Amino acid sequence: MDMEKNKKLKVFIGTLIFSILFALLFKWWTTGNPFHSTTILFGTIIFTIILISLSISNTFFGYFLAMPIKKVKMVIIPAFLLFMVIILLISLMVIGVQIYLFHLIMGLDTTHFINNLFEVEFPQTIKYYSVCALIASAFFFYSIWQQAVDREQQLREENLKYKYRTLKTQVNPHFLFNSLNTLSEIIYEDTRKADNYIQQLASIYRYILDNEETDLIPLKEEIRFVNRYFSLQKERDGEKIQLEINIQQVERYSIVPISLQILVENALKHNSASEKNPLRIIIQNENDPFIVISNNIQKRSTWSNSPGTGLSNLKERVRLIMGKEMTIETEQNQFTVKLPINII
Repeated sequence: MDMEKNKKLKVFIGTLIFSILFALLFKWWTTGNPFHSTTILFGTIIFTIILISLSISNTFFGYFLAMPIKKVKMVIIPAFLLFMVIILLISLMVIGVQIYLFHLIMGLDTTHFINNLFEVEFPQTIKYYSVCALIASAFFFYSIWQQAVDREQQLREENLKYKYRTLKTQVNPHFLFNSLNTLSEIIYEDTRKADNYIQQLASIYRYILDNEETDLIPLKEEIRFVNRYFSLQKERDGEKIQLEINIQQVERYSIVPISLQILVENALKHNSASEKNPLRIIIQNENDPFIVISNNIQKRSTWSNSPGTGLSNLKERVRLIMGKEMTIETEQNQFTVKLPINII
């Protein structure tokens, strides 16, 4: 509330100073005497018209800012013309009233006041008003358009942030669901493996929770996490699955959290593996700014119709956070994902 009062006070003082200076300069230019008898009258008229114009323009701006930008395009020109006509009519009324009061205060003859008003004052006002209207039109259109565009951009950014938060919240349930499935498969086979799996799972899930609000994380931390995750999988599959990580200058890069784990998990989920035909997953550098994650394709014989939620969510998260596209390729029995990374 205090900020609003301070803002209004600043506008009032600024308008007053501008009106005084403008009246002095204008009378100096037109009469050669800045302290002409009508300088105060002219300054008062300018001051009153500006304050009224600002009040009306604020109403117009508020009205337009509540509209979508498409609708603004449709109504902005007629609305501006209406605005200018209203300001002109108000200006003529203000001029008429204040000149009449000036005549009364100064004891001037008002016999021909009306004729003088329509023959001299109003035509001059309209002439000067036309010049001001050209300047005001540029300011009006720019202000309305810029504020509408800014508002649309803000809404778009908020929408993207909301969409990203929604996508990110889907990572934890997805990971937990798959981990519990894995645990259920080994718990009756080997209790030692199951106990170790639970401890590893707790450590891994802590990493996910710690980075839940993080958009980018150092690549070396993500690789450490993936190694822990993969060792968890090897508790069940042993040498049937292999992971090779070959990244140079790992400390130079950052990456979307949990992204490598999702891609490794995707390879494990959709491919069969045996000691004779192991599943090989390779993570390596390519030309900046990408990391390439690839695996040999060995489709499971009991193929489940997966909706591909993990990959599609990751692709959308990468796009929202980094403004880059994650690409997916299938070629010559090789599944490859190019994951964007940032240079720190």
